[in-house]
Amino acid sequence: MKRIIYWTALILVLSRPLDASELIVGIGINDVDGRGTETIAIEFEYHTDPIRRYGWGTVSGMFVVKADGDHDSYIGLGPSLIWNTSDKWFVEGSLTVGYYDEGDGGTNLGGNLQFRSLIGLGYRLSDRTRLSVAIDHLSNAGIEDFNPGREAVSVRYGVQF
Repeated sequence: MKRIIYWTALILVLSRPLDASELIVGIGINDVDGRGTETIAIEFEYHTDPIRRYGWGTVSGMFVVKADGDHDSYIGLGPSLIWNTSDKWFVEGSLTVGYYDEGDGGTNLGGNLQFRSLIGLGYRLSDRTRLSVAIDHLSNAGIEDFNPGREAVSVRYGVQF
C-alpha cells in the first residue's frame, strides 16, 4: 500500500507543472493468463496534450505507474494514441518502456527493463471524461533469457484538463 501512495503522490507532483491534458485511473486484475497469481491492480496515467492531431485521432506522450496486490510495480514512458471510431466511441493504444519491480512475492518477469503494450475500447461520457476497458501485456521483449510476460485487464476512467 505504501508503494501505491508513493507513486500516486509522485504522479500528482509531476503533473502539476506539466499542465496535463488527461489523467487516467484504472483498476483491474493482473496475471489473467491462468497461472493462478491473479491480483488486483491499480494504475495511474498522465497523458500530455496531443503531440499530433490527425483526422482519425491523436498521438500523445504518456507516463504510467501501476502497482498490484502482490507488491509488483511498474513505471514507464511512451506514446499513446486515440483512434476515434465515432463521436463517442474510440480505440486506445499505447507502448511504454520502463522499470519493473517484482517486490516481495511478486511475479518474476525476467528483469527490471519491461515493455508495456495496451489496447482498449472506450466511450466518451462527456467532452472531458471517458471510460474504457483495456488489456495490457508486460514483457521484457525477449532481451532476457527468461520472459514469461504478464497480461492484465482493467477498467479505466479518464478526465481531460
